[in-house]
Order: sequence, then C-alpha cells, then structure tokens
Amino acid sequence: MTVPFLPMLDVASTREAAASAGLPEALADVHLFRATFNHPPIGRIVGEVVQALVLNSVLDARTREVAILRVGWRIGSVYEWRNHVPIARRAGMTDREIAAVREPEPPAELLTEADLCAIAVVDEVLDCVSVTPATLATTRRLLGDDRAVLELLTIPGLYRTIGTVLLTAQIPLEAHVAPWPPDGLGPRPGPGA
Repeated sequence: MTVPFLPMLDVASTREAAASAGLPEALADVHLFRATFNHPPIGRIVGEVVQALVLNSVLDARTREVAILRVGWRIGSVYEWRNHVPIARRAGMTDREIAAVREPEPPAELLTEADLCAIAVVDEVLDCVSVTPATLATTRRLLGDDRAVLELLTIPGLYRTIGTVLLTAQIPLEAHVAPWPPDGLGPRPGPGA
C-alpha cells in the first residue's frame, strides 16, 4: 500500500475541524476529510461541495450520482467511484446501470434520457470545458430547474478537483471496501500509464 503524502488526521481531530467549519461531524470518518482537514480551509471547501451537491442537492439523486460516477470513472478515481456506488444504489440504480455509466457509448436501453444527458454534460465539460448549446437545451428541458442545471454543470469540475486531490495525495479507500464495484473492473490504463 502506498503511503499518502498527507497524513490522515485521527477521527477526533477531524470531527473537531468539521464542527469548527460548520460541517456534519459524520464526515470525520471519511478518509477524504481526514486528509483534507490537514488544511482546514480546504477541508471546509470540500465539505461544502459535498453538502451542496450531495447532502442538500436540488438535482435528483440518480442524475447526480450518474454524473459523479462518470467523473470518477473518466479520471480513474477508485475512491470517488467506490464511495458513490452505494449512494447510486440507494438512488435506485441497479448494478447493470452503474456498470453502463463506464461505457464510452453508454447503452440507451439501460439508462434513462436524464442519465445519458448527465453523461453528455460530464464528457463535454471534461473534454471541452463547456457544454454545447444543444446539450444545455436538453439539460434544461429534462431537469426543469435551472438550479439543478447549475449543480449538474458544476459536478464535473468540482469532482475532478476532488479526484485530483484523491489521486495525487494517494488517499486510500476506507478499510474493508473492495475497489471498483460492482464487478471489480477498473478503467484500463491509457498509453504510457
């Protein structure tokens, strides 16, 4: 196992830092926060992202989780993928649907129109920085609430940033969790990896 360059704070210290930042103390058990609260303002920002986009989201849970899973898969973040698969399941996604999020051309017969739209938003932001007018129009039509559209537009960038921290700092998965559910298959390394 690789040692992360950021030490993992103990749970009590992380709980105290989270409470001081006005965040739920439950975040103290999560390795992401045990690492990022080494720098409390960064830990607070990451916590506020999770609060805004996961805990208090206007965007429906399934669409949000499709987007977060797509980011995690595209950037190769096992931590993001592993920690959001259970949330996606609670949002009603089956393991087949979760696995379909990984596909370069996701199968329309397994995913909803909103799922495919979320994937298009993520792919366009990661590949081109912004979404096309056509994708934005579809997103607005399907979501029907511009606050939800704004949340979906922010997920690729914010979760890519979180993934960058996770990958670069080599923050480990929590104990006793298997990587890359539902089947253990992670992204194939690209050329030169």
